[in-house]
Amino acid sequence: MSIIKPTILVIGTDHFSNQDNGDLFLTQTQGILSKQRQSEMLEVINRFKSFAPTKIAVEISPDDESKLNQDFIAFQKGNFPLASNEIHQIGFRLAQICNLDHLNAVDWNETVEDIPNLGEWLENNQSKEYEEVIKIGQKITLEDEEYFQHHSIKEYLLRLNDSENIKKGHQMYMKLALIGHDYSPVGAMWTSKYWYYRNMLIYKNLVNLIDSKEDRIFVLYGAGHLHLLLQFLQESGLFNIKGASDYLR
Repeated sequence: MSIIKPTILVIGTDHFSNQDNGDLFLTQTQGILSKQRQSEMLEVINRFKSFAPTKIAVEISPDDESKLNQDFIAFQKGNFPLASNEIHQIGFRLAQICNLDHLNAVDWNETVEDIPNLGEWLENNQSKEYEEVIKIGQKITLEDEEYFQHHSIKEYLLRLNDSENIKKGHQMYMKLALIGHDYSPVGAMWTSKYWYYRNMLIYKNLVNLIDSKEDRIFVLYGAGHLHLLLQFLQESGLFNIKGASDYLR
């Protein structure tokens, strides 16, 4: 007899507005507001509609949730033009078509005193591990941009959520963890005290959204977070977990 649990669908995405949000590598996905791309976006929304979410969680700080939902309400009233970013294009549209009255902000991305400043350390030290990260990251970014140019948004999202690509993305953080010296393991400290900690707090915020076993939570996040979020969610045993291929294939 299967145990009834809340269901969670985690979708890794690109930041389609190409905003500089501090990510080390930024793909350039142009033309999101073009007629062709908007048609593709609507196809994606209609696919996700079948998930029938009861809640939608996005990569926004809880401190900004009020502003997020003010914009969403304005959008529903026809008074807010959507930008090209994924929260507007997917989050707002999916919430509207599923008759939800708000979105949930679940991110954490703060400066903490004991997290080492990797950028500052790298300005004064050489690191072959960091050079490898740059090479791998640039290769992945160029491949993603090339793929996006010749494929639909649905196909692009399937690529970002493919298990092998998720693994490749996380391997960069494992290489970042090797930066530093035995007496100053700045990479390991940054990876554990910032990257793992950030994703653990996002996981905690997602769990806090549960109100009932019938909840169906749609999560929209930068694809780099997928490995850890899926790991934490799976290991928790609290959810039935769905993936992009369950709805986009």
